[in-house]
Amino acid sequence: MRRLFIPGYYCGFSNNKMSLDIAVVLAHLTDRVLVPYRFRLPRRLPADLEPGDVPAPLQILDLFDIPVPWSDECLLKTWISAPHALPCAWSSVFESVFCLGGTPPPDALDFQSFRNGRRYVHVFSQEQEEALDLHVSTHTLGHYSYFFYLDEMRRRQVIDLMKRLRPKRPYLQVADRIATTFGRFNAIHLRRGDFVKNELARRRISRAASIGGDEIVGHLATRMGREDTILICTDGAPGDEIFAPIREYFRRTVFLDRWCGEDATTRALISGLPRDDEAVQVLLTQLVASRANVFAGTMFSTFTALIHRMRGQAGRTSDFLYCYDDFQSPLVRFERCEFLPVDEGPYTWSRIRYPVSPDAYSWLREWPESFGMAPASPKKPRPSGTLELLADAAAVHGNGIRHLEDHGGQRVIGDWFDPGGFVTWDIAVPASGTYSIEIRYGAPGEASGSRFGVRIDGDGELLGRVWNTGGWTSRSPWLPLGRLRISAGHRTLAVHSIDDVALAVNLHGVRLVPTS
Repeated sequence: MRRLFIPGYYCGFSNNKMSLDIAVVLAHLTDRVLVPYRFRLPRRLPADLEPGDVPAPLQILDLFDIPVPWSDECLLKTWISAPHALPCAWSSVFESVFCLGGTPPPDALDFQSFRNGRRYVHVFSQEQEEALDLHVSTHTLGHYSYFFYLDEMRRRQVIDLMKRLRPKRPYLQVADRIATTFGRFNAIHLRRGDFVKNELARRRISRAASIGGDEIVGHLATRMGREDTILICTDGAPGDEIFAPIREYFRRTVFLDRWCGEDATTRALISGLPRDDEAVQVLLTQLVASRANVFAGTMFSTFTALIHRMRGQAGRTSDFLYCYDDFQSPLVRFERCEFLPVDEGPYTWSRIRYPVSPDAYSWLREWPESFGMAPASPKKPRPSGTLELLADAAAVHGNGIRHLEDHGGQRVIGDWFDPGGFVTWDIAVPASGTYSIEIRYGAPGEASGSRFGVRIDGDGELLGRVWNTGGWTSRSPWLPLGRLRISAGHRTLAVHSIDDVALAVNLHGVRLVPTS
């Protein structure tokens, strides 16, 4: 018997479930018996106990059908000693990619798109593949859809595996009965709690602390009819100011947590389950919300992410809708509760860009790849005569500025700390005409705001400013700067800083696109 020892991520229900997903897929791919440990949840609510009783440890594995052989021998241990097992220490799942069967070439375009700037790539050595027992130690936080780089056959097997990692029948049946009591309904998840004051809010990456109910209603009204019942899933209080416009606009609003605790029929259904604790409450809330006609959630919430995945797995919809846009950035396009593509690529995360670091894409939302192929995105053919000037082909000028491979394996021009530094390309313009000038780079928030120029000798210059892409390895889409009339023939294109301030970016390239 070959075994896989792997820890859970000690956190709330949804994060712990994501740990379980990672563990089950690894056990399946390596054909091992899963031996999970540290799969327990912190309690956020007091347990309802008789005097003298001790609450049972809170865990989630007995809520689900586990579609691989597994053992509960270490389930609740916070750490294990397994000297007989070969250790396999990984960097965190959320900042990594796992490849089965070896690492693809770093310049493979499909792999680069999947990797999306992440720092680490994990593979099994021959010794690890052959070991009788393997102990993978890592932070197992991340969506499986964004972690496992697989061939098409194995990818489809994993999607089917995840559909079979489903809640046990009694919980599904109770969720169905609760949902039926509301008839036709829509649902939203508004995460409040720590989102109002956590690090994302303090750094103004998220807008949970400043978003208002009127703006949320404006978005929801583009997708939901006001006559339909709307279920509200939240860790906030019904009397919070943010909910007043929502309750005023929609004819009937139901706070689902409160309903499950106060409606006698619903309470009786839940109390008859094998378990009735806060983990069960979370699971039932997600299941009921997943049955909504239209659902919109909160970005950065793994609770929302798992509802989106459930809906996709059940074939209800492929839409990923959100109550509001957390970002105010030219990299982001948000319409009718949906984030829309701003770039090209084979994966959803290479088309929809957020001003966050690559590791945040692991958990800030779920992706359509979790239940199928990336949605078709018609690729616009580039006009004949388009010139794509990539970093490797540029000449660098100045102290320190150089060609390099960033921590995400992407070829860029970096270490651009000399205010007098600049880069040039020698180009052959095939035909005189008007060209749209576009640029692509990576830059963290502290580097944003500096100005730069893109100059073509004899034909003019366009100015731009650096926007926060989320980090040095978070690549922007092609950002248009404007148009120039360019004469045919050999020219030199230069990118340089303005105002004697260093241009702190990792530059990927410049593109000249003929316009009609």
